[in-house]
Amino acid sequence: MKILHLAPQDYTGTIRLFVRGHRELGHESRLVTFYRAPNRYEEDVCLHLPFVGPQKWLLILKKLIGAGSLRVPYTGTRERIFWSPGPLERVLLGIRDLAWKPMVNKAAREYGLWDYDIYHLEGGMSFYRDGRDMLELKRAGKKIVSYYHGLGLRMRGAIRPIWEMTDLNLTCEFDLYLRYPELDYLFLPFDASSMPPRVSDDDDVKVRICHAPRIRSVKGTELILEAVESLSRDLPVEMVLIENKTNAEALRLKATCHITVDQVVDGNMGYGVNSLESLSMGIATVTNLSPEYRNFIPDHPFHLTSPETLKRDLRELVVDRQLRKSLAAAGSPWVRRRHHWLSVAREMHSIYRRMGWEK
Repeated sequence: MKILHLAPQDYTGTIRLFVRGHRELGHESRLVTFYRAPNRYEEDVCLHLPFVGPQKWLLILKKLIGAGSLRVPYTGTRERIFWSPGPLERVLLGIRDLAWKPMVNKAAREYGLWDYDIYHLEGGMSFYRDGRDMLELKRAGKKIVSYYHGLGLRMRGAIRPIWEMTDLNLTCEFDLYLRYPELDYLFLPFDASSMPPRVSDDDDVKVRICHAPRIRSVKGTELILEAVESLSRDLPVEMVLIENKTNAEALRLKATCHITVDQVVDGNMGYGVNSLESLSMGIATVTNLSPEYRNFIPDHPFHLTSPETLKRDLRELVVDRQLRKSLAAAGSPWVRRRHHWLSVAREMHSIYRRMGWEK
């Protein structure tokens, strides 16, 4: 089969692992991105489309017009959210469509983009918000898959035309899995073998605690900074805040640390690539898992916390070196067991077979 993954950006480096898995199982696959993510993961086909991405001027414009993609995430609710743009946003997106059309058509001719059997849409997004490109493909008998990872479905909501024509909805986000019964859960693919080894020493003078937020409010960053600052008054700890770095730079910094704090907010956000990196590197990793999430992954290797207990939980981990070592030792085997990219690919293709797409 031929499988195309289409994504605005590959900001976690995981989508290319889906492609790698398809190829390992004997299928043809490619990844096409709209623009390159700032953390500089390896690209396959990047179209460098204009008027999209993390540019400061574009974010200001979205705020000015009240863009429908800037919903405030609230992971404690099971509310269904659908993208609802205002009139001005629709006009601007229409202008963007006109600019994109010749570029998309050129890429389609060059790379044969319309000749695939299955189309995976990261965040349920195609080139056009009205889904015109996917509608044509569906009429031609192609299969459409939407994969929700990150904040798209939480902040922007589902794009209704794509949602209604999608044959299979997938997610690696536990809160979305609970909120939308249409979603099948698939563990996030990860390649633990690509991680650098931890270089910090347990005999270091200070215990280095790192945190790498993409959006601070989503991770509870201010609570984390406050807790570490408080601990530093009577314990030898040092805060390492990792922001606005390429992935390679972030990993080099993380490798010098003893503890990683992923996130502390209530709800079902759980963990993501940040945690998988730390666990694979042999770093004790702290996060907040709801009771439902703990039951879903009872074998997890995390040191659990909450907004109310963060300072106490970090103190325990800083003081108890043996606890840090035991959590660190459990991390990499768990990641390989739950998240190995080839195991995830096999699970993906078992879903294809269940759908009748693959013999």
